Amino acid sequence: MNIQLNLATKKDFNELAKIYSEEFSKTPYNEPWTLEKALKKLDIFSKYCDIWNILYENKSVGFIIINPNQWCPGEIAFGEEIAIKSEFQNKGIGTKTFEMIFEKYKKRGFKRFMGMENKSSKAKSLYNKIGVKESETYVIIEKELN
Repeated sequence: MNIQLNLATKKDFNELAKIYSEEFSKTPYNEPWTLEKALKKLDIFSKYCDIWNILYENKSVGFIIINPNQWCPGEIAFGEEIAIKSEFQNKGIGTKTFEMIFEKYKKRGFKRFMGMENKSSKAKSLYNKIGVKESETYVIIEKELN
């Protein structure tokens, strides 16, 4: 499988923002993303995260954003976001992407990978397949601010 991960540059942001807004606007997320909001979010992430452009046969098909500074800098690589175009899902691209990410951050001395998952996400089976499990220590908390 011809998968490459390249650190994204500003010139990649328009394509990645399109993927961001399209994929996170779909079920189960149903988030109100626009291209402008996605571009702004990528710009913010670019200041403190590694944004990896996922290339399949030299074409951008998604991205993965890793925050090496979220918790215990240098020890925990935190997965902020991943999105792969619908037509490229369930083809092994996500699995290969995570394998490559795990190897890159392991080589940099990181001890763990952590992230958040939407419980309704189709990615749950992918995470199980690659050995990412629900944390026994941490939970996500939330409160509506109405």
